[in-house]
Amino acid sequence: MTPKTRVAVLLYCSMLTAAGATDLTVTVHGAKSNNGYIVATIFNSESSFLKRPEALASFRIKASQENVAFTVKNLPPGKYAVGAFHDANDNGKLDTDPTGQPTEVYGFSNDARGTAGPPQFTDAAVELGDQTKTVSIKLGF
Repeated sequence: MTPKTRVAVLLYCSMLTAAGATDLTVTVHGAKSNNGYIVATIFNSESSFLKRPEALASFRIKASQENVAFTVKNLPPGKYAVGAFHDANDNGKLDTDPTGQPTEVYGFSNDARGTAGPPQFTDAAVELGDQTKTVSIKLGF
């Protein structure tokens, strides 16, 4: 394959990828203060859900009692679940009390909540097609 042909194939493939990709905008509200950071994580499968090292993407944004938003660009169509928490003391983790109950506010896409722990991926998942989608997450206990 000549160099010109390789470039043409690469450009064609990148156009196909971009044509099927779309953006996901996430808005997080409900931080208790302007201290620390909002930590948000996007998962694209049930098997990786809530395993931060296996997340598709993670964001750390200065906390604000106003809305905090970010956009992930060029995602392929599929199901995505977003989790976020207000890391008020900036220690990089969701703090809990001795019984395991969170002491920092948190939330998930679709306002999903579990009954005795975190929600299931299917409850928090949003379907991303070929249109830009906006997800709002309300932080709470």
